[in-house]
Amino acid sequence: MPSSEQRPKSRRITRACDYCHKRSIRCTSGNGSRCQSCIDFDQPCTYNRAAKRRGVTPRARVASPSFSRPLSVNAHPNPSSQSWRAPMIATQAVVMSLVEVYFEIVYPIFPLFHRPTYIRKISRGDYTTDKTLFPVTMAVCALVSARVRDQAIFNPSWDVEELSQTPSETFYDAAVQYCASCEDSKQTHSLDTLRLCALLALTAIQYGNIREMQLFLGKYHTLVAMDGLHDETNWPKDIGIVETEERRRLFWSMYTLEVYSSIIWNGITRCREQQVNVTYTTELDDEHFSDMGYNQPVLSPVDIGPSPGGRWGNVRNSSWLCGWNFTTDLYRVLEHVIANLRDRRRQKRTFLSGVFGDRPIISASAVRDSVMTLYGNLPACFKEFPEVTCDPSSDRYGFQAANITATVQLLRMMLFASGGGTIEERCKIASEVVDAFTRIPVAYLRAISSPLLHHLAGIGAILGSVLEEPLGDIAYQQVRVVLLSLAQLLENLDHGIHSAISAQRLRDLVAQIDGYWDQLHIRRAPDSQVQATDQDYYASQHSDAPRTIPSRLTTSFFDDWPWNLDLMQVAENWSSTDLPLDV
Repeated sequence: MPSSEQRPKSRRITRACDYCHKRSIRCTSGNGSRCQSCIDFDQPCTYNRAAKRRGVTPRARVASPSFSRPLSVNAHPNPSSQSWRAPMIATQAVVMSLVEVYFEIVYPIFPLFHRPTYIRKISRGDYTTDKTLFPVTMAVCALVSARVRDQAIFNPSWDVEELSQTPSETFYDAAVQYCASCEDSKQTHSLDTLRLCALLALTAIQYGNIREMQLFLGKYHTLVAMDGLHDETNWPKDIGIVETEERRRLFWSMYTLEVYSSIIWNGITRCREQQVNVTYTTELDDEHFSDMGYNQPVLSPVDIGPSPGGRWGNVRNSSWLCGWNFTTDLYRVLEHVIANLRDRRRQKRTFLSGVFGDRPIISASAVRDSVMTLYGNLPACFKEFPEVTCDPSSDRYGFQAANITATVQLLRMMLFASGGGTIEERCKIASEVVDAFTRIPVAYLRAISSPLLHHLAGIGAILGSVLEEPLGDIAYQQVRVVLLSLAQLLENLDHGIHSAISAQRLRDLVAQIDGYWDQLHIRRAPDSQVQATDQDYYASQHSDAPRTIPSRLTTSFFDDWPWNLDLMQVAENWSSTDLPLDV
């Protein structure tokens, strides 16, 4: 048989350009003088390196034919046989800057990394050769880049133009692309894989893509369930102090996000605090511990057990993480509140009542009073709002104060919905919530960004329920003040989620209702000479006359409300009775 039929015809290997050769990636021809990779990453496509002779050495030729093919392969290894290299998404300088910004504006609320350890890895470029570190770093960059685009940066030392060189979506797509390769069902999932799902969920919230948020939040809970990570005894045995603390912070961060998302988007709660055996994170700044040990006496987790009961009213101020753990306490209370609020069937006896009997209950007002007392007893650093200093160690306390305030107000609104209230009471709490947000410096609100501002959905739910009922002049004036205060708050933010447009729509709504009110004054005035502007006379005669605002005035606005209004479902059955809360 001819030799040409004994083995397949060899195909000449084309030469890779300098960029693809250096990155060990496939070099495919593009639509011009540059290859596709150089086009994608905007690199010069050159062939300046010295060319090497092709083929095998003379010694390899005298070897037996059975070894000729393996030797040829070993002489020219393909990229898959070499160490893995990440694609070039952004320069090392840009990635490093975005990571530094993460620790300024995201880390105080979602402290998913031990700062010294992660900064060291990024500065050495470890993410370019680590298949699990690369996608989680891209997710960090995607989240921060999206926040930068929404004007969350308050430190003037950062070059916003440099931080915006690579679009957030480019980082996001790279992280998503490598996310699937990290999900191996046959082995325990790494901490970076869990963090990747968490960061992608947060980025999706920033984009306003709630379906994507639910996708990655669901993936996170699936991985936790697969490995039983809701119980610390199932965690890997060989992890050190740093990873243990990072896992605790990640777990409770995602717990709060789960409760938060179930409230804002009317979903289910897939993680119940009563089924959890994960200790709170140690209340010690990152600089004071490493895998070698703690540099200060550790008061936690002994003082902070799995239950918040032993720590209520005894929050320290030795670290900003003391306030962070207190926020987790509030979300654990919130979990029980929303479970009670949705259980409208609890007033009907079912077979479960006969099986378990009546459980002890506590009124919503009692829980509200208890929470407000505990909030009042917090150290001042977690209740006051100093202006940002651009010193991260100081500003983290301000972030905790802002987050605690927003969470307390959300808890108050949910407790109020559970207990019910009159129109005056609803206007009062809506006004207090707006005032609480107004006291927070705008820099903190912009930095925390979309997740914090979705709390305003509760205000929309309360105001929406009020505007659907007959109102007297006094009640309408209360609603009017709240609407204008909310418009001013939105206008002050004006940070990329249509705040200015929403503020103007609120003012337009108030103007239209004012016009409707004035027309009623003219029509019902006892004297034809009384003009629409003579509101003092009319109010003295008809201050309690209820009127229903036409739905056409309110529907168009709340249809375009920039935050989710699933909480409106809560407001459908407002009651003035103080219903019992099952906790």
